[in-house]
Amino acid sequence: MKVWLKERIGNPELFTGRKKELAYFLNWIGRTKQEISQSTAILSRRKTGKTALLQRLFNITFEKNDGVVPFYFEIREADQWLGDFATNFFLSFVYQYMAFRTRKPEYLDPSNMGTLRDASATAGKEGFKYLHTLIEKNGPLIREGNADRFWDAIREAPRMTAQHYGGVAVQMIDEFQFINRFIFWDREKKRRADNLAGSYLHTCEYKNAPLLVTGSWVGWLMDDLNRLLPGRFHKDPLGNLPEDESAEMIYKYALVDRVPVSEETVWLIAQLTEGNPFYISALLRSRYPERDMTTARGVRKTLEFETLNLDANINATWMEYLDSAFSRINDVHAKDMVLYLSKNRHRYVSRKELKKVLKLDMTDVELEKKFRSLHRADIIEESYGRYKGVQDNIFDKVFRRSYSDDIDRFVNREAPDEYKALFEEIQRRYERLSGDYSRYKGAFAEFMIIHRLIHDAHRSGLYKSFMNNLPDDFVFAEYEEVRGCHSPPLHEPEFQIDVLAKAKGVGYSLIGEVKNRKRKFSVKEAGEFRKKAGELMKLENVDRAVLFVFSVSGFFKNTLVYLEKHGIAWTSDKRWLEKP
Repeated sequence: MKVWLKERIGNPELFTGRKKELAYFLNWIGRTKQEISQSTAILSRRKTGKTALLQRLFNITFEKNDGVVPFYFEIREADQWLGDFATNFFLSFVYQYMAFRTRKPEYLDPSNMGTLRDASATAGKEGFKYLHTLIEKNGPLIREGNADRFWDAIREAPRMTAQHYGGVAVQMIDEFQFINRFIFWDREKKRRADNLAGSYLHTCEYKNAPLLVTGSWVGWLMDDLNRLLPGRFHKDPLGNLPEDESAEMIYKYALVDRVPVSEETVWLIAQLTEGNPFYISALLRSRYPERDMTTARGVRKTLEFETLNLDANINATWMEYLDSAFSRINDVHAKDMVLYLSKNRHRYVSRKELKKVLKLDMTDVELEKKFRSLHRADIIEESYGRYKGVQDNIFDKVFRRSYSDDIDRFVNREAPDEYKALFEEIQRRYERLSGDYSRYKGAFAEFMIIHRLIHDAHRSGLYKSFMNNLPDDFVFAEYEEVRGCHSPPLHEPEFQIDVLAKAKGVGYSLIGEVKNRKRKFSVKEAGEFRKKAGELMKLENVDRAVLFVFSVSGFFKNTLVYLEKHGIAWTSDKRWLEKP
C-alpha cells in the first residue's frame, strides 16, 4: 500500500493488527456509496491506536480511489480563535480533495498549504471551478471577522463538494472532544465556544458524508455527544489488541528496534500489557539502562522502571494526563477518592463506604457528581451507577506511585512485591500452555527467520547450506524489507504469508511458510502456500522469487516430491531458530 498521507506511527510496517476494525470500517466506508453509513465515534484512552487507525483508513481509501473521498483532520489541543480553526479545517479539506482528484501527493504536505487566496488560485489552475468559487464566495467572511458565519458555510464543504462532483465523502475528525474546549468565539480567546460540537447536529446526519470521529477523553466526548448530538452517533469502543496481534506487534517492534526477545518474554509482555499498544511500545523502547527483554526478570525490572520512575515514558504520559484531568475537575477530594477506589479496584465501592472512610461531608447527590466527573475523565470505571478503580494494572501502579500515603514504601516494597506475584502467576499460566503446542512457537520461529534474513544470511554462506532445492545461482541478498504480511483488508481471497524478503536490485526475493509444530508439512499445505505466494507476487509486483518452507518437524515424502517439482525450497534445520 502506498502511503499518501504521512502516518504519525512512522515506519508504516509498525502498524499492527486491528484486522477486525479495519475490515469493519472499510466496509462502513464502502457503504457510504449507498448512503447508509451512520456517523460513528471511536472511543478509547490515549495512545491506543485511534490516530493510526484513522490515518491507515485514509490511506487505504485514498489508494482504492473508487469514489469515496477521504478527509482527515485533527483538532489540536491548543487555544484557537474560531476563524483560524475554520480556515485550517477548510484549507485541509481543499488540499486533500485536490490531492485525491489529481493524485498529486504534494497537496497532502501541510507545509505546502498556503492561504485562502493561494488555495483559490490552485483550485482554479487545477480546474476545480466549484472549489474556486466556494473559496472566493466565503473568503471575505473570514477577512471581515465573521468567523461563525464562515464556519457555518465551510463546515458543509466536504459534503457539498463531493456531491457536486458526483461522489461521496468520509470525514475523519481526530480528537473531536477538543472542539468544545479549545475553540473561542473571539480573537482574544476569552469566550470559549463550549457548545460548538452542536453545530454538527444536522451536518453529521447526512449519509453522503458521514463523520468518523475519535476521542481520547472518552467521558468528555460521550458527554458532548449525548448532550449536544443526541442520537446522531453510533459509539464504538476501541479495545486493546487481541493476543495474537499483541504478539505480532511485539515481534515487529523487536525487529525494527533490534531488541532481542524470547518466546517466553513475548508471552509475558503480551499478558502484562493486556494488548495495550502504548504499553508494548513503551516497554520495548524503554530508556531503562539495564533493559533486558530476553528474561522474565529483565522484563519485570523494565516495567518497574517505566511505572515507578517519574521520567519514564509510561509514568510521564499518565501523569500528564492525570494532571490535566484533575485540574479540569478542580476538586480537593478527587485524588483521595481515586486512590481509595484504586486500592480496592477488585470491587465496587458504595457511596456510604467512601463517605465514611474519607470523612466526606457531602450529600449523595454531591458525591455522585464527583463520581461522574472522574468517570468522564476516564480515571474510574462505572457500571449501572456503581464505581470502582480502573482495571489496568499498570495505570494502578502509576497512580499509587504518586498519590499513596507512603510513596517510599510503595515504590520500594509494595509495587515490586505486587509485580513479582503478578509475574509468577503469568509464568505459571505460560508453563501450562508451553511445550510443543505453545501458541507462540510459530510466531517465534517467524521472528527468528526474519531476524536471520535481515542480519545474518547474506553475510555467511552457512545459511545456504541449511536449505534444499535452491536455484543454482541463488545467493541471499541484502533485502530492502523483510516482514510477514497479510492480504489487504477485504481482499479476496484472504491470505497470510509468514515471510516476505524483497531483494534489492536483481537478486531473488524470498517468500516463506514457517511451521514450528509436531506435525509434518503436507502436500495440501504446500499447494495452498503456492497459491498464496502467487497472489502476493501479483500484489507486491515481485517477479523473481524463491518460495521456501521451514518445517521443524520435517515433510511427508510426497510433499518433498511436490516441492521438488514446483521449484520450492525447503528446510527443517533448527539452526535457523538459534538465538542471536
